[in-house]
Amino acid sequence: MKGPDIDQLLVNCFSGIISSEEQILLDKWLGVSSSNKHYYEEQKRLWKIFSLHQKMQKVDEHKAFQKISSKLFSRKKFNFFLLLQRTAAILLLPVLIAFAFYYYSDVKHEEQFATVYNTAETSLGMRSSLTLPDGTKVWLNAGSKLSYPVLFSDKFRAVKLIGEAYFEVKKDAKWPFMVSSANMNVIVSGTTFNCNAYPEDKEIQVVLVEGKVTIANSSSTVVEELEPGELALFKKDIQQVSKTKTDLQKYIAWKSGKLMFREDRMDLVVEKLERWYNVDIEIKDKEISDYIYTATFIDESLDQVLKMLSLSAPINYTVSERSKQGDETFAKQTVKLFGKRQNNPIKQIKL
Repeated sequence: MKGPDIDQLLVNCFSGIISSEEQILLDKWLGVSSSNKHYYEEQKRLWKIFSLHQKMQKVDEHKAFQKISSKLFSRKKFNFFLLLQRTAAILLLPVLIAFAFYYYSDVKHEEQFATVYNTAETSLGMRSSLTLPDGTKVWLNAGSKLSYPVLFSDKFRAVKLIGEAYFEVKKDAKWPFMVSSANMNVIVSGTTFNCNAYPEDKEIQVVLVEGKVTIANSSSTVVEELEPGELALFKKDIQQVSKTKTDLQKYIAWKSGKLMFREDRMDLVVEKLERWYNVDIEIKDKEISDYIYTATFIDESLDQVLKMLSLSAPINYTVSERSKQGDETFAKQTVKLFGKRQNNPIKQIKL
């Protein structure tokens, strides 16, 4: 039996349109674990932030000040103490407006946004591209999945990513765009960036090409802003973000069909080759993992890459045949890497 769509239950709950049956399902889900409760609180906080952001964008502060000021300073009867009271009222006006909006966001039901979601998925060994309902362009790397609503909310644009994607976000400062992946959120308005968030990896990588992005952990206790040319590394286990200047091409070349390595450990090279060619690769000799590899491949086949690898490094390999399975599909090929015995092993490999 298919389980409930938790995200949709949360949307209905925050919008104030949740049914009694849905509330029961939501309460049951919240009682399963503390992480579920934490996720609920985080999504509720984000909902309020985006709602308040949109409401504040609609306020014309200059007109509001003029309107209230004209009423406070009417030319009828002058009284010094009355003037003092009115001046204090004007000084408190911004605070009152902010309080009113926060209160309004809590007590007034939000309008429901799109309830139908699409999922774009790219198999291992494949890459694809798509355009989202708002005009944002997305490129998906191998083994990636992007979930997005058929129609974005008028308050914010939220998508979920598993894997790696390159985004060219349609610019709109009043309509924030958010990418959620694992326990990390990337919030932008109009920006070009790459997000690498495969679930099996220990960290999430975000590189900014142009514009500006804000990266926050699940509890929003750690928030970082990136400038163009910077790389952010989000450590999943400790929920922390570090950033540094980097060579962007290393992280975005895949979008143009290039497989690029720049002083990467062989275990990372193997990980990318597995996704790129949809194969399983086993490193049989541990010293191979420590090799540092630099190369760029464009349209080479797996066999060509392995041959170049074996010619430039002390590595031998075997490739299994693709056997036919009971369901008429073919099993993945398995590549095994062996080290060549020699007195002075090569540690740096460049092609």
